[in-house]
Amino acid sequence: MFTLERREKIYDYILANGNVTVLELSKKLDVSEVTIRKDLSFLEKQGLIDRTFGGAIVKSPIIQEQSYIEKEKYMTNEKHLVGKKAAEFVKPNSTIVLDAGTTAMEMAKSIVNVEGLNVITSDLKIGLFLSNFSNIDVTLIGGKVSMKSKECIGVETCKIVEKYNADACFLGCDAFDTNGNFMTTSIEKMYLKNTYMSISEKSFMLATSDKYGKKSRMKVSNFKNLTGIIIDSQSAKLIKDFDKLNIDNCVFV
Repeated sequence: MFTLERREKIYDYILANGNVTVLELSKKLDVSEVTIRKDLSFLEKQGLIDRTFGGAIVKSPIIQEQSYIEKEKYMTNEKHLVGKKAAEFVKPNSTIVLDAGTTAMEMAKSIVNVEGLNVITSDLKIGLFLSNFSNIDVTLIGGKVSMKSKECIGVETCKIVEKYNADACFLGCDAFDTNGNFMTTSIEKMYLKNTYMSISEKSFMLATSDKYGKKSRMKVSNFKNLTGIIIDSQSAKLIKDFDKLNIDNCVFV
């Protein structure tokens, strides 16, 4: 098992159980206690957990904004799977909105062969990437540039977006909970995501399971207002909880 994969499993296990011991994790993953301590130290430095005597507990779940480079390091395979699945909902000769983020970038990589596609985005990297394909017409929405997320945000950005109509929007999120609320890190991003939803006939949320059970500063909307939710299937607890809550517009990949 690779280090990153093991650390993801450790984090998922802590999320599911609330608190764990080094000995418990060592036995579960069949690695030394020294290795587990190193993994827990790493997760603590990332702000994901708090260390305790002999173990660790779930950290206060309020999510702060991370840089684009930081986000690129985690859940890479899961983001690829989510992005690839989301691309299946994109039809030729349609207009879509692609939200900013690393999962949205993975989706962008999976739609490069769609003919006659119009893409609206405020993500600088996605806009530049898709501009290399002659079959895709890209509209890059301007505004105030976020240093961390490499996207344009703010009142002016929302005003520009309001002038468009789209067949579907594909949104990212920073956290989502058992009540079906999905959240983001700033009021500017919250308004922008809601504006994307307002101009789109269909709205999809793309997320990785590590964001489940957490909270962020601003509530964007609720799952009931979405056409679909696309999430990786790495968290058994997430799948079980969604089944209990009868959330039936979710696709696990």
